[in-house]
Amino acid sequence: MPSVQVSGSIPSTLRENARPGEWVAGLTLAGDTGSLAAIEITGPNALNFTASWSPVLGLASLGIAAPVDYEYFAAAHLPTQLSFSLRFVFTDGSRQSPSTVYRVAVLDQDDAPPSSLQLLTGGSVTAGAIGSTIGTLSVTDPDSTGPFTFSFAEEDAWRFEVVGTTLKLKEGISLGLDEMPVHPLFVQVSDGRQSAGFTLMLTVEDPGRQASTVSVLAPEVPQAGFVLTSSSQAVTLHEAREVTAANSHGDELRQLMLAEGQEVWMPAVQTLRLADGWVDYDPAGPAARAAALHGALPGQESGGAALARIIEGAAAGQGWVDLAADLVLPALAGLEDTALVMTLYHSALHRVPDAGELALQLGRLASGVSRAQVVADLAGADAALASVADPEGIWVGQALGGGAAWHMDTGGLGTGLLPAAGHPLGSAWLL
Repeated sequence: MPSVQVSGSIPSTLRENARPGEWVAGLTLAGDTGSLAAIEITGPNALNFTASWSPVLGLASLGIAAPVDYEYFAAAHLPTQLSFSLRFVFTDGSRQSPSTVYRVAVLDQDDAPPSSLQLLTGGSVTAGAIGSTIGTLSVTDPDSTGPFTFSFAEEDAWRFEVVGTTLKLKEGISLGLDEMPVHPLFVQVSDGRQSAGFTLMLTVEDPGRQASTVSVLAPEVPQAGFVLTSSSQAVTLHEAREVTAANSHGDELRQLMLAEGQEVWMPAVQTLRLADGWVDYDPAGPAARAAALHGALPGQESGGAALARIIEGAAAGQGWVDLAADLVLPALAGLEDTALVMTLYHSALHRVPDAGELALQLGRLASGVSRAQVVADLAGADAALASVADPEGIWVGQALGGGAAWHMDTGGLGTGLLPAAGHPLGSAWLL
């Protein structure tokens, strides 16, 4: 059988997101090179590399086929390196697979801006209070731990400042009664190389407010266009953009603030239906199940419209296994079984499977259980549902009466993306 001998080395490091041509290697081949028909890449990261053979130069050239993201390895708690081997195919159909494993370390670079800004504490200020401390800021940045710098829009730059991580009003400055109940504050955050903008919704409180008893929505007494249709559901013809704040108070009450200045208190319903969508508060409800299934897609955020399509499919009689086959599997079609299971655990459960779990799922696949069934099982697991459940509810962009009609507006709940925790509306009402 023909064989070749390989000599030479390859670069030991690779910068994340390197493009084809930015990482190349050359290996010298000797032996029966005249019978060499092709060079194949094998191993866990074979798809990230390419190989070509030049008989004239006697050289095997290696390059990058697909960019690599450093943060993927960190999120999956995997070693930040790629590994592969070579396999030689000869004209007589025989193959040679040397035992050498090539390993390339992936280097991190600051290629991502801050991804979120939230108030860990505070978030409210009393009108008229001079120089008040508002709260402690927290920044999430996949490539940097800081220090971060903060800047504000021109109309707010003279009033607000950040000292360390504390957001406060400048000395001698206060907010007026005309800025109640909520003041949107745009903040630009920079890690020194990349920057991103976020909006914090600050609650402006009435300094003369006294403790009072609130009127809670009841079936026989509608409030501001909201009707309690059952103990578990409230309905309104208001659109999401008209709701400027939503808060849960323990396990018994929910509070909504409307753009026109009204507020509505209601029992802790499981479903709140608006004209352009609905909020599901049930931690194991259809929205949570749809969000968990969509979450099995690696690297994709679920939105209200996407969840509506999944829920409509389920309501029309389409099983969760069929939904998994239609939604998730096309994106994972090129993965072999081990990579499939590892990817699903990472995206759906946000962790790496232990040896027993990996063996169990691989055994199920080998025994004939469909890939769609495995996806549906993992996405429907308690841990997957818990990872998407939110006490502030999950937004589904679906108009009253069915159909996935929904609006992209410039304010309120129906915006393209609501701010995360720290915003009075919470982190779960996303479109």
